[in-house]
Amino acid sequence: MGVKFEGGMLKLFGECDYQSFKQTSSLSLPPVPHIQIDCKELQKLDFSFAIFLDETLRERNITYELKDAHSEIVEMFALIQSRHDFHIIPYRSSILESLGKWVHAKFEAFLDFLNFFGRFILSFFQVLLNPRLLRFSSLLFHINHSGFKALPVGLVTCAIVSGAISVQGVIQLQKMGVPLASVETLAKLALREMGPFILALVIAGRSASSFTAQIGVMRITEELDAMRVMGFDWYRFIILPRFLALVIAMPLLVFVADGASLFASAVVIKMQTDITFTQYIERFYEYVNVSHLWVGVIKAPFFGAVVALVGCYRGLEIQGDTQSVGKYTTLSVVNALFWIIVVNAIFSFIFTRFDI
Repeated sequence: MGVKFEGGMLKLFGECDYQSFKQTSSLSLPPVPHIQIDCKELQKLDFSFAIFLDETLRERNITYELKDAHSEIVEMFALIQSRHDFHIIPYRSSILESLGKWVHAKFEAFLDFLNFFGRFILSFFQVLLNPRLLRFSSLLFHINHSGFKALPVGLVTCAIVSGAISVQGVIQLQKMGVPLASVETLAKLALREMGPFILALVIAGRSASSFTAQIGVMRITEELDAMRVMGFDWYRFIILPRFLALVIAMPLLVFVADGASLFASAVVIKMQTDITFTQYIERFYEYVNVSHLWVGVIKAPFFGAVVALVGCYRGLEIQGDTQSVGKYTTLSVVNALFWIIVVNAIFSFIFTRFDI
């Protein structure tokens, strides 16, 4: 803990405890009418120390303002000041200062992710060079838990979305007088987009949040610290099995999701145009190339990689309290959905550019 006066500003850092402060140091201030109390590096503030600081400044007729203070600290001083007419002067930051802090925070978050990704790549290549380092039992568990157990809800979602889009597509093609064209149009859409993309969104909502919560609780209960003390690599034991599980499971799940999407489209087309399943299958084999299937399958591992990396990274960011578990779990799902959309857009541009 520490208290330091520099350039008209009283800096509080670490854990400011009244008993520890009285035993180790004293508060000396110059005769100034006003000071700022910088709380940027303050981790914890003892209520007794806050009362001591307020009383000391009030006795010397020094007004003060809190800078970069958390809401709990502001409320603590407000409660103390409610006993007399000596009020806190609120600190108002400028727009440029707020923008600078935001840019700095984003830059630090980017550096943290680069550090995480670099250590992950190192562990990944270590496992490639020596596969015995990988925990295959953990890998199989996560393939089942994060992949195959999500299959029922994924299939239902793919079927519903594909069916809803097929209704609109069939109606428009009927108005144009080419209802048969709905077979290949909707089949290509199901294989290239609906199956893999909708399934990836479902997996992101289910597995990214699961990974973040699991790793976050391990961090709060200090299981990760215990692993580090015992010499175990977090990335090899925690991150890699989850990453490889989704990379392996996603292409397998996409095959089944494509089937659900095609079946939903076939049912809608039959109900709307009276095209039988036999006619649907014949036209499907005649006009839909197998390359459309592989387009969706190729994207699937990248979707799985994005979901796993985002979920694990946000889990490692959780610090100290259960409130941050909810915050970063929500953030991981939002980030995973965003990057799935970005990856899908990149692949769509590449496949269109090369006419695949």
